[in-house]
Amino acid sequence: RSSGVRDICYLLHQQPPKERKKRDSPIHYHTNLQSKQQQSNMVSRNMLYSIRESRFMVDSFVDGDSELQHDDDEAEEEDNTDTADSNGVVKAVSKETKKVRMWRYLVIFILLVAGASTSALTYLILHGAEEEDFDTSYALFADTIKDAVTAYFSDIEVVFDGLAETITGAAITSGETFPFVTVPMFEVAGEHSRQATGIETLTFAPFVAEDQREAWEAYAWKNQGWLDESRTIGRSSGEILKNSQHLESPITPIIYEHESIEPPFSQIPAVNTPFLPAWHTSPPPFFPGYVNYNLMSEFLVKFTNPIIQSTRVSIFSMIVDLTRLGSTATNEEDHNAFHAQFTEKMDNSTTGFDHPHSLLMTPVFEKLNDRTSPIVGMVYGVVPWDRYLTNLLPEGTSGVFGVLKNTCGQSHTYTLTGRKAIYLGEGDLHERSWNRMKVVINLHDPDTPVIDGNCLYSLEIYPSDELHVEWETKMPTIFASVVATTFVIMALTFGLYDRFTRQRNKKVVRAAAKTDRIVASLFPSNVRDRLLAEEEDFEKRQQGERGARTRLKDFLANDGPIDKDMEATDDFMYKTKPIADLFPETTIMFADIAGFSAWSSTREPSQVFLLLESVYRAFDEIAKRRRVFKVETVGDCYVAAAGLPEARRDHAVVMARFARECMKKMFSLTRRLEVNLGPDTADLSLRVGMHSGPVTAGVLRGERSRFQLFGDTMNTASRMESTGLAQKIQISQETADLLFAASKGRWIVQRDDRVVAKGKGELQTYWLQYHTDKSEAASSDNGLSEESVEDDVSNGSDGSSMEPVEEEEPRPEYKHVSAKTARLIDWNKDILLRLLKAIVARRQARNDRGPSTEPDENFDRAQGVTILDEVKEVVALPAFDPSVVKREVEPDTIELGEDVEEELGRYIATVASMYQDNPFHNFDHASHVTLSVSKLLTRIVMPSDFDVGSNMTKSQMLHDHTYGITSDPLTQFSCVLSALIHDVDHSGVPNTQLAKESRNLSDYYKGRSIAEQNSVDMAWELLMDPTFAKLRATIYKTDEEMRHFRQLIVNVVLATDIMDKDLKTL
Repeated sequence: RSSGVRDICYLLHQQPPKERKKRDSPIHYHTNLQSKQQQSNMVSRNMLYSIRESRFMVDSFVDGDSELQHDDDEAEEEDNTDTADSNGVVKAVSKETKKVRMWRYLVIFILLVAGASTSALTYLILHGAEEEDFDTSYALFADTIKDAVTAYFSDIEVVFDGLAETITGAAITSGETFPFVTVPMFEVAGEHSRQATGIETLTFAPFVAEDQREAWEAYAWKNQGWLDESRTIGRSSGEILKNSQHLESPITPIIYEHESIEPPFSQIPAVNTPFLPAWHTSPPPFFPGYVNYNLMSEFLVKFTNPIIQSTRVSIFSMIVDLTRLGSTATNEEDHNAFHAQFTEKMDNSTTGFDHPHSLLMTPVFEKLNDRTSPIVGMVYGVVPWDRYLTNLLPEGTSGVFGVLKNTCGQSHTYTLTGRKAIYLGEGDLHERSWNRMKVVINLHDPDTPVIDGNCLYSLEIYPSDELHVEWETKMPTIFASVVATTFVIMALTFGLYDRFTRQRNKKVVRAAAKTDRIVASLFPSNVRDRLLAEEEDFEKRQQGERGARTRLKDFLANDGPIDKDMEATDDFMYKTKPIADLFPETTIMFADIAGFSAWSSTREPSQVFLLLESVYRAFDEIAKRRRVFKVETVGDCYVAAAGLPEARRDHAVVMARFARECMKKMFSLTRRLEVNLGPDTADLSLRVGMHSGPVTAGVLRGERSRFQLFGDTMNTASRMESTGLAQKIQISQETADLLFAASKGRWIVQRDDRVVAKGKGELQTYWLQYHTDKSEAASSDNGLSEESVEDDVSNGSDGSSMEPVEEEEPRPEYKHVSAKTARLIDWNKDILLRLLKAIVARRQARNDRGPSTEPDENFDRAQGVTILDEVKEVVALPAFDPSVVKREVEPDTIELGEDVEEELGRYIATVASMYQDNPFHNFDHASHVTLSVSKLLTRIVMPSDFDVGSNMTKSQMLHDHTYGITSDPLTQFSCVLSALIHDVDHSGVPNTQLAKESRNLSDYYKGRSIAEQNSVDMAWELLMDPTFAKLRATIYKTDEEMRHFRQLIVNVVLATDIMDKDLKTL
């Protein structure tokens, strides 16, 4: 009988819509008289509809020329039986004739004017858009140039200050005194400084007094070996660009100057004091005779020296010609190759020496980090401005001017082209027509004061006509022409359309007049008007009424109420049919989380919701991909359906694939979440039940309307879940039959025993397997393994597949433990890290006030003293300080550092490895105790009737109520750590049996609390290992804190020995 009803329902829903409407028509339930009356009304509606359609066509297409009016007169004369209403139709047509003619001419005129206006406007808009694109692109280019130049130039002074301190540090380290200082491996520091800043060459020159001259010249001659050392380093790093040869000659033995700035540059003994002989140079000078050249003889150096002595900071010089000095310090081929990387010249008659260069002059102080100490030398860097104008624009882009200016009144112009720049020459040579788009890039701190001799540089960016031409196109002209042509074609088309319309309107007017005469002969005018009004209402109702299934799909698609009026009025639902339908072919799945109640009872509410949200979100994504409909979630139960709201024949196969994928996703999710949610999370699993059959689906309207399913199929699916087993998918006989029919019989295995379902009696059910291969399924009871979870879903009709889900590999430091233990280690680490941050936050809030001593970690007990002797009846906790609590920051904002976190993780991993493999006293048990203690500390609250005075704050009241436990982070950390280590190296037997098995251990601890004392000793000795120094420094800073920490560990761990009568009395 059930099968027959299902077949009838299926046929009913498969019949054509017209037949269903006819079958449901109320005509079968009325008398013949009413039937005839309704038929008459329908005929009248059809006739009136024809009249109204004709009138619409007349109003839309009527033409007012004389020919049409003449035809109307002839039509009126042909039928002398027309009524007054019929004549009214023709009169209305004639009345509109003049209006239509006027509008025809007006439309043509409007089209022509609109075409001309639109064409001009199109040209202006597109041309403006091109200009706007040009402005935007240029702004982007300018921003790119600004970012690049600023990045090149931002750290140059910082690097040079660092190099100066490196020289000072070398002198201090070697015990040398200035000026007699030689920096070992100077080329290494020099090369790094040049690469970091783009400086071309740099030179260190010490100040040499008159009375130190002879001593310096002897010292320089003796220590000139640094030249060979620097050359060797330069060759090994590939620093030389063209010519790797240097002039093989010694340095100049005396401090010298040039007799004249004009060639030949003859050498004479230096006379300008204090002497500033060139010493260390990077790269090493091409001509060794450059060493000992008195830089003080140069006007620029002599001019800026008093400024540096006064300001004691780095300064930039004006742009200078370095041709005379550059050829001695740098090989000409190397120098030209250096500049060729970055810039080009309009003519090739000049070399790189006459490109813009400046000097960066940085003082070297006698003492580190003390700018008040004497200046003992200078570091001079040659700044090649070409270097900072490279790689500023995309390849192929050209036509941007860059004008380099300084506060000393100098300017030089470049053209930026792609990856290089073209040096145009001295002066501001940009095109003046683009002044409005100037962008200024300051190469100095805006707050730097302008000092005579310290030139502050800036780069001004301008576009050019060349760049603008690249953004000009013919598109505005083309589009304007197309628009104008389009309007001309529209006007011609309108004329042709008007001509054809006039011819058709003659027939329309005749048909309208005839129809109007027929209706007028059947009904009086007032009845006709009412019928027309009723017809309009009927059409509105037809548009508003939709089938139940259509409205049901709209509700599911919109995920909410179908109509706002449904929420606004309570009685709306009683004026329309309920939104409900029967779905004869569906498969329902109930999925419950096995073990959830026990697991959630030991978790915080946020942790419970984190688990459910993670699992349900993953299921929702699978359902969306598999086209399965999620019905609802009730607690930890997930309900889904296949075959609705869109019917599908493979609903059982689809739901089987969905259930298998959900089971495997649950397996991988719980293992990943165990790191955050603690032990036993990975033990959670799904218990799934499935059943196939018809269901009634609909929307119960009212407050919080929602989609619901009803019927015996839902009850049976729920019984399949409740009578199933964890990590199993139980399906009913009906679902199994559908899978067999779909050739998926290899997916299922008959259950050995028959289940007893409430209201159903004994039922034969089946298990849905995870694997199609029997050998693979036999590898584990449920088809899932700790190592990996692989999807083997066969390719179905939908062609969907699932990617393999692999268990996350433990980190290298956890390779010696199982994946589950690694997750527990990470979870314990997370708990202890939060408490460590609280300790640091409290310590920072105290500002370490008061005297303190360094912790004495050489904690040796006296002969015969055991850990049990350290137990105290009362452990004093720190006093409450409201000001400290007020200053304390949020612990989550504290950064402990990667070293501390790494040591904590390694310590916990080592503790885990020290636990023996026994049924109870193992690392899993210790993690559960850690969870309990951690939750206990968070659940300590103050009774609502606790009153200690109105002058106390809540923090102080809670402190007094809990004896200081909640207000001391070190105490809480000690309690949680004690829970973790309390059974380290426990053999799994009571202390009485342990005393018999290990006589030496029993004698050492005097036969009392043997396992507990051994755990404390082993855990403490491990913590004292040198590899955990940073972890210990985070836990305690003073000797007082260390002893307090140890006292808490001893008391808490030994308190776990519940068999010791003396400890029970404490």
